[in-house]
Amino acid sequence: MARRRGFFAELQHQQRLAAQRQAQQQRAAVREHNRTVAAMQRAARERERAEAAAQRAAAADRARLEKEAKAAYVAQREAEAAQENALIATQLQDIEDLLAATLDVDDWVDLEALKQSVERRSFHPPGELQTPTQQPQYFALPDQPRFVPPSKPSGLGAALGGNRRYNAELSAAAEVHREHMRGWWDAFQETFRQNAVLRDRWRTYERERYRRLEQSMRVHEAAEERRLRDVEVANEKLDRLIAGLRRREPAALEEYVGIVLANSAYPECFDVVHEYSYNSEDRELKVSVAVPAPEEFPSTKSVRYVKASDEIVRTPLSATDLKRRYNNAVNQVALRTAHEVFEADREAVIDAVSLTVVADAVDPATGRDATVALLQLAVDRETFMALDLSRVEPAQTLKHLSAAVSKNPYGLVPLAETGVRG
Repeated sequence: MARRRGFFAELQHQQRLAAQRQAQQQRAAVREHNRTVAAMQRAARERERAEAAAQRAAAADRARLEKEAKAAYVAQREAEAAQENALIATQLQDIEDLLAATLDVDDWVDLEALKQSVERRSFHPPGELQTPTQQPQYFALPDQPRFVPPSKPSGLGAALGGNRRYNAELSAAAEVHREHMRGWWDAFQETFRQNAVLRDRWRTYERERYRRLEQSMRVHEAAEERRLRDVEVANEKLDRLIAGLRRREPAALEEYVGIVLANSAYPECFDVVHEYSYNSEDRELKVSVAVPAPEEFPSTKSVRYVKASDEIVRTPLSATDLKRRYNNAVNQVALRTAHEVFEADREAVIDAVSLTVVADAVDPATGRDATVALLQLAVDRETFMALDLSRVEPAQTLKHLSAAVSKNPYGLVPLAETGVRG
């Protein structure tokens, strides 16, 4: 059997984890944890305030303020211990409730509901690409000089040599005007050149903006095409899966089981891994469930802050309690897995479940990694569905179902014999 968690299985797994975290926020243990976090934060702020005040204080007040700072530090450390205790209590309770946590959940997965319907999203370019570059403020062109001729003499003045003087003044004025025109033309050309630089620079900015805008649009369109195509492909896969389930194809059933089991979100401190295969001839689902090894199991009962040594001291669970909790978790995992499979199979395609709960360990004889079978259960649908799991004691239920259980799962004692059939 190979481990599987396909696209839809992973999608369901992440959605269930999110729902699980949201539900945890409503639980009393988590609310207590949140209160301890707030208390720790208040204590930390009070400690910082007291230490800062002690630094500023005069010698007469310093001793008192230092005492207050130490008290605030102790309060902070005690709040840290309270926070960790709340987390420990939540973890231990979550493991105690492995079976109960799934009984109020309908494990059937509506595959039609997994289909996605999406619309093409509008293109919204970055702001700097939407707004055209502001046109430049061009330099004003210089005014063209006007030729102002001297006054032309008339009458007696013209007869007494005025015309000669006028012609000379006119010639001089014309020369001055030509000089002004040359200066004006040079200034005109320079201004025109500077304005051309500004215009060309603005056009370059605008061309670059348009280029980036078009590129951004192409990227958006390509992303939209991929997204819509991915949705289309995913919906087509779901259609094929639904059709395969109607035809009771083994591969389709296995994929559906993968979605169901991925939907089963275990506590982060006690995660499990499922492997499975379906035999269409016997209509039996074979499942292997890997649970954390005993050394990975939460083993702390509580913590406390010791002021004298400034340490957080951990109190471990007793060996008896730790063994009981681990063995009970193994038992609950077996019943939970069978329950989720049968409940999710509304069409009753699966007649029986044969499951094994295993843990990874190191073989003391060889020093190599080994997989230890801790529990085996084979049960048919009718027998299992007749159980009221909300009122059972897991160990007694497994005994009733003729399951093979390790004499000491916590000690990783393997089953004496493998293979069970009720």
